[in-house]
Amino acid sequence: MKKANIESRGSKHQHHDHDHDRIRGEYLATLTSVGIDIGSSTSHLMFSRLHVGFPSLHRRHPEVLERRVLSRSAVLLTPFTQDWTIELEPLKDLIRTGYEQAGLTPKDIDTGAVIITGEAARRSNARRIADLFSDEAGRFVCATAGPRLETVLGAHGSGAVHLSREQGLNLMNIDVGGGTTKVGLISKGRLIDAAALNIGARLVAFDEEGTLTRVEKAGREFLDKLGYSISIGDKIDGEVCALLSHNMVEVLSGMLHGEEPPWTDLAIARFSKASPLEHIDGVIFSGGVAEYIYDRQPSTFGDLGAYMGKEIKKQAQELGLQVFEADEGLRATVIGASQYSMQMSGETIYVPDTNGLPFRNLRVFPVSVSWQPPVAQGAEMAFLASIRSIDPEVKGEPFALAVASPPFLGYGLALELAEGIRAALERLSPQERPVALVFGQNIGRVVGESLAERFKLLCIDEVSLSELDFVDIGQPVSSDSCVPVVVKSLAFGV
Repeated sequence: MKKANIESRGSKHQHHDHDHDRIRGEYLATLTSVGIDIGSSTSHLMFSRLHVGFPSLHRRHPEVLERRVLSRSAVLLTPFTQDWTIELEPLKDLIRTGYEQAGLTPKDIDTGAVIITGEAARRSNARRIADLFSDEAGRFVCATAGPRLETVLGAHGSGAVHLSREQGLNLMNIDVGGGTTKVGLISKGRLIDAAALNIGARLVAFDEEGTLTRVEKAGREFLDKLGYSISIGDKIDGEVCALLSHNMVEVLSGMLHGEEPPWTDLAIARFSKASPLEHIDGVIFSGGVAEYIYDRQPSTFGDLGAYMGKEIKKQAQELGLQVFEADEGLRATVIGASQYSMQMSGETIYVPDTNGLPFRNLRVFPVSVSWQPPVAQGAEMAFLASIRSIDPEVKGEPFALAVASPPFLGYGLALELAEGIRAALERLSPQERPVALVFGQNIGRVVGESLAERFKLLCIDEVSLSELDFVDIGQPVSSDSCVPVVVKSLAFGV
């Protein structure tokens, strides 16, 4: 097997913390952004300066053209109480100190993101904490992230999506955190498949004397299968940590080869393809363990991070994978957010009497449909697949579906599309249904009126959204002809 190489993409991509001589494209505005990540293992902040504008004369949707990191906070081991809820006061201190070190105040922040990830997202007070850290929630993205969103964030933040798009590569992004490991497959800049496992650096944790202080359920399972009966308060030595890490990485490697995990609930999400290693040009790592894989972190934090990093590097060599340098490792999950787009919907919209407007911070889930027959059946399957891929951590929260399709071909096809959507909605419980449909093509009214007899669903059109977007939808401006839409997009500009 050939050895794994860590390939640098040049200093201009290293962490994006330098000044640029020239902003590409047509400049619109400069925003100051903060990203706050509360994770299974660590919590931290990042402050960025975002230059927003149009990429070119032909691409007229505002994007982040350049991003410069202003400040990175210290990293805090995420504090949990004995009943494993998140402690609030240490996080408040982290936020306050982070602002002070950056020389900024909340009034200086134009936009931001608060993302709770991994095991922290599963705690009972996760949603309340996200809201608490966003006093001006209308300007912030506040989200509890399950594995799917974490995979998307890691792939963008590490630079895997950008590199794949710019060089036409098929890449794998492996995000190894404290409680979970997420793997995303990216082809030509688009996430095409994803999987997640309950393995991570803080499935067990210990103090400076090697006394066990934390054991997650999956950590206990691994220890039991290795024949170790260790409880909190017992000593755990380096040999056990190395063996535990080796076994977890073996499970990860097995998943990449299409093997089933050793027990059912170890897998949070599975690949749709049998073996994702086929046709892969290389791999990029993100998450806290990536700092050890790329030899950026000399310190240890009473967990398996250093052990896992060593094992993953070894596995990458044995698999012959080309390892590309990551833009961000630990901090890839959330870099910031940009409220950069205020759009108006098209005029062909459907607003039911019981519309619930305004909506704020609706998470967007994309769904792609085509006009290839049978249109209705294809739409039904696409809608169900998109909705059923929603992470368990966020099920039950209001959301919007962004419907992408080829150029509109006629009224009859729009009715067939509506028929497929209706069939999908009828197979879902009320809690599983979206509160709004957002179409790129001007078919909102046709679809909305066709659904109206059975479903009173807000349908707007001529709005462009992606899987990294959250939207605010306001009241109709006049005679239900159009509605204002604010798009808040997690920003990973280069």
